[in-house]
Amino acid sequence: MMKDLLKQLIKPLFIIISIIIFCTLLTRVVLSGDTLSDYAEKNPEIAFATPTPVVDEDKEDGEETGNLPEAGVLDEGIDDNPGEGAEGAGEVLLVSFWSVFENRSEFRPGFSKEPLSDELFAYMKGISFPITLDEAITIIYGDDFETDHRLSEFEFEELYALLPNIVENADEIAISREELTFLSLLYNDFDGAVQVGEMICNITIADDLLAIFYELYLNGYQLERISLIEEYGGSDTFSMIYNNTHSFNYRESSPGRLSLHAFGLAVDINPFNNPYVAYNNNGTIRRISPVGSESFADRSLDFPHKIDEDDLAFKLFDERGFFWGGNWNFQKDYHHFQKDLR
Repeated sequence: MMKDLLKQLIKPLFIIISIIIFCTLLTRVVLSGDTLSDYAEKNPEIAFATPTPVVDEDKEDGEETGNLPEAGVLDEGIDDNPGEGAEGAGEVLLVSFWSVFENRSEFRPGFSKEPLSDELFAYMKGISFPITLDEAITIIYGDDFETDHRLSEFEFEELYALLPNIVENADEIAISREELTFLSLLYNDFDGAVQVGEMICNITIADDLLAIFYELYLNGYQLERISLIEEYGGSDTFSMIYNNTHSFNYRESSPGRLSLHAFGLAVDINPFNNPYVAYNNNGTIRRISPVGSESFADRSLDFPHKIDEDDLAFKLFDERGFFWGGNWNFQKDYHHFQKDLR
């Protein structure tokens, strides 16, 4: 009986093994002798989906794309006249897709500033830039929403989940669209790869930031990401957890007191590696933010991406008149730089 059972199993088992061998051989033929793993390693741009920065369309037909300046190549120093550009300014650049070419004022290749476009401002409204409840209702429910309709509890929750930055009166908003500017920046990520960064800041510090981030880029200084706070739902907490470098976000630093981020006059640099640490009067730690960054709170230790007074970012911000949060007394905001020009 056992022999009969084995005979019945041998044929389908042989067929299955044959199919496996055939598929393996076919895979190696199709991939020129590589396994899927080998192919992925040799062709990461195809095998792994990554965001593709927009190529500047202002180029001649047939001109090569992706010809970025390398760190250390453009070493002519910082020009205090952004917009005039430097040698090589005509190269093809990677720029943010929010950038509008005709509005852009170039500081160096890959580093520019411009007014907030209508599309970008619409993207910000209700998230980093505050709006009234009526505006929020119009955005979510449309112009034909009945004004006498009382929102249900569910509708209110839905509204604030989508647009958390709502104020009672437009007169309360302490910053205007015209006081803000959009920056497109190149930076080196934690893998040393060149990325396109996006930042919104106060127009009065835009030239400072272009000069600072240009120098950081040339010196190979690594920033994990430079993204708009909208990508994190306007949440400063999520932005810090993801180690995001950013500037403008209309929020309070404490109840009833607006942060300088609300005016676009502050910048956070690699905040997960350089957390906010609050101390008690006896010197013990009361709170560390964001959660998960506790191992970076001990500033007597050496670790990558640590900001202290020997760090290049500190030196560049300090030279341009910014105050470092790491020098506060009973709370240390090691990622925070601000320039109060109100």
